[in-house]
Amino acid sequence: MLADQPILDAVQRNRSEAGDKWFDAVTHLGGAYGTDLTIVLLLGGLATKNQALRDTGIDSLESSVWAAGVVTPVLKKSFGRSRPNEGNGTYNFEPFSNAESFPSGHSTNAWAIATAISAHSDGWVVPTIAYTLASNVSIARLNSNVHFPSDVVAGALIGRAVAKSITTRHRALKNVTILPSRNGVMVGFDLDLSSP
Repeated sequence: MLADQPILDAVQRNRSEAGDKWFDAVTHLGGAYGTDLTIVLLLGGLATKNQALRDTGIDSLESSVWAAGVVTPVLKKSFGRSRPNEGNGTYNFEPFSNAESFPSGHSTNAWAIATAISAHSDGWVVPTIAYTLASNVSIARLNSNVHFPSDVVAGALIGRAVAKSITTRHRALKNVTILPSRNGVMVGFDLDLSSP
């Protein structure tokens, strides 16, 4: 947080028209476009009977929901940090107010999705693309002057941690079967305790 204002000032000084257009487009990957991507992966896997693609979609969607839909909103309300464009300074915290800068929800969501996708990928190409886009979402939030650097770093760490815990847990579950029953559904699975 000590470096928040100098870093944010440097980002604002170095803005360009081309950069603004790029960051305005990419920021949505931390919001609705990111959620759309997880659903496309899930439905694409179901439609093509590609279990790996389906599992990528499931983990990405679950990571997004938990990280950006549960953890981050609770922290935003608890910290009550003002956004930089409100002009209240770097250290203005009013817990349980309408101030919701810390942590960045877009950054959380982008990093959760990128981490889940990367966990299901072999090699370096897909993770490089996923993490590059997630980094760009975080930078976009600084470029738009709606978050401090510590907001986006915290969001990235939360998104990554939540997604890592979900993908690790799901790797341990094998052969999940969902069956309808008289009073609802039954879920059966094999547990693989040898997974890291």
